[in-house]
Amino acid sequence: MKLAPRALDAARSSRGFVRKALLLVLLALIVVAVLVQSGAGSLSKEDVRRDILAIQKNAPFAAAMRTAPLPGVPVGNMDSPAMGAYFPATGDELPPIVLVHGTPDTMGAFGALLFGEGGLHGQANVWALEVAGHGFALANEDEYSFQICADHVAASLQAFGLEGVTLVGNSYGGEFCWRVAADHPELVARLVLIDSSGLPRTDDQFLSEEVKMREWSVARLGYLLNSEERVAFALDPHFDGHADPGRVHEVFLGLENRANWNAMIDLVRDENGARENDLARIQAPTLLLWGETDQAYPPDTFGRVFDERIPSSRLVVVEGAGHYPHEQQPALVAKEILALHREGRGK
Repeated sequence: MKLAPRALDAARSSRGFVRKALLLVLLALIVVAVLVQSGAGSLSKEDVRRDILAIQKNAPFAAAMRTAPLPGVPVGNMDSPAMGAYFPATGDELPPIVLVHGTPDTMGAFGALLFGEGGLHGQANVWALEVAGHGFALANEDEYSFQICADHVAASLQAFGLEGVTLVGNSYGGEFCWRVAADHPELVARLVLIDSSGLPRTDDQFLSEEVKMREWSVARLGYLLNSEERVAFALDPHFDGHADPGRVHEVFLGLENRANWNAMIDLVRDENGARENDLARIQAPTLLLWGETDQAYPPDTFGRVFDERIPSSRLVVVEGAGHYPHEQQPALVAKEILALHREGRGK
């Protein structure tokens, strides 16, 4: 069967259109691959550090940061220095309180807990750590996991010569901390977990943005589409609908770095509760602080199970707070932390 000239021209035109479309798609894929390979659109760690510490609320951290961070103990194939800000308290001879942020946070997340009314600053010696794969921590690993980050926290304590500390962690940072307490009991005398990860979650318990990061094959390209609007959309539900603009900007800056973005994807995909049975090994007296309306790890399930699993623990549900009670109720959280920190120490 022969096509009429007009039909033949239409068929040729259609094939030509398809070829051009395929070429454009191929070209677009090549461009994206080149951009990703070159790190285009990725802010350097130096720039991330400069811009995060330039945020007004982070001025105390900028002032406390050492000009040359002490080198940390290498963790596996990781060669990332220990980075932290130290805030001494006059006359305090106790080992310090050490604050460990979650993902994709930075030490700046503890600003209200440290410097707000009734905050920790001046009441105890305090360190705030920057964890590998986050913020401006100087690390550039190909892959991250909860254990690598926990090992980095332990190595940071050792690098700063700290032991017998009160270790405080929020969210993923909570899991980094309780793994340290289980693996290195000599380093941790007191443990505070704020809305911590570490238990298995069913598919329907993961939040929508977590599902995308866990399942979408193109999730690692997300840093190219990073924006403050997207960050606010993810954070707002954890702050009763309105995250502080300074915090949004801080998280946005951290995720402008491609390595940080990939570390976040790695950690979200590594969350599986694989070490839940090790909670029973924790020897340190443990305070569990849980936001009443936490959507990620509700207190009546996750907080209660942590309380059942850890031998010496106490659960405090913080009213008027979601996933970040140390930001929404900082005075109450500081008071609870200080009570545990001084317990049995004659202070």
